[in-house]
Amino acid sequence: MRAWYSLQAWQDESAAAHAVEGAVALPAVGSVLAGACGLCGSRRGFAAGTGAGVDPREGLRCLACGCNARQRAAATVLLEAMAGATAARGARAYLGEQASPLFVALRRKLPGLQGSEFATGLVRRLRMSAWLWRHGVPGWIRHRDITALGFATAGLDAVASLDVLEHVPRYEAALAEFARVLRPGGVLVSTVPFYEAQARSETIARLRDDGLVEFSGAPEYHGDPRGGGVPCFHHFGWDLVGALRQAGFTDAAMVRAWRPDAGLPRGVWVLRALR
Repeated sequence: MRAWYSLQAWQDESAAAHAVEGAVALPAVGSVLAGACGLCGSRRGFAAGTGAGVDPREGLRCLACGCNARQRAAATVLLEAMAGATAARGARAYLGEQASPLFVALRRKLPGLQGSEFATGLVRRLRMSAWLWRHGVPGWIRHRDITALGFATAGLDAVASLDVLEHVPRYEAALAEFARVLRPGGVLVSTVPFYEAQARSETIARLRDDGLVEFSGAPEYHGDPRGGGVPCFHHFGWDLVGALRQAGFTDAAMVRAWRPDAGLPRGVWVLRALR
């Protein structure tokens, strides 16, 4: 895995990086990609899916723990960043999801892991809790807002948030909250749909005073289209690294996680920052 700090640094090496990655063939649709999961350790391999093509970021689910490439990449960066900084078994960590294969798998590495969902409805939280119980994790789904997490200042060793920041109208408030709850030396790991050729992020929507979302162009929603999806407010570029420093982090970089033998045949961008 390599870390980059700016668009210029990435552009200087991007052609070579893409050539190296491209030399590894993607698996055929419907097949299983061989390899060892960097999260659960299983060697059962990774399902290439049955759709129109193989998605090297959202697909390639581990046949054992069920985590996709993005989730496994983020978990690998998180666990490597924590090594030596704190004993993982006793770490105070938070993941911005809870009813997910990632929470179940990561909790085995970090027994003190807490999670939550942005779910205000009781019925929805009950259904999510039932899913969690069926997967061997007792407990109730917590509702938290990542701009106001409710944890004590400097009370956490690690925070992970996957594909959430683009859905927060004022994402800077979330970055400041992450910095507040992390202890000095604590680590933040996050994923976003990252536009690697953009120096600056683009705001494509805003939340109006009446609570409605106003897009500057074509509306963009992520998630289940049957439920209307979740509006996307930002297309993030390299200035996100600088935004983390402004929020109070001492170091921030975009890490490109690429490990073909661990089910990552194409690089997956993961944001890593130290408090």
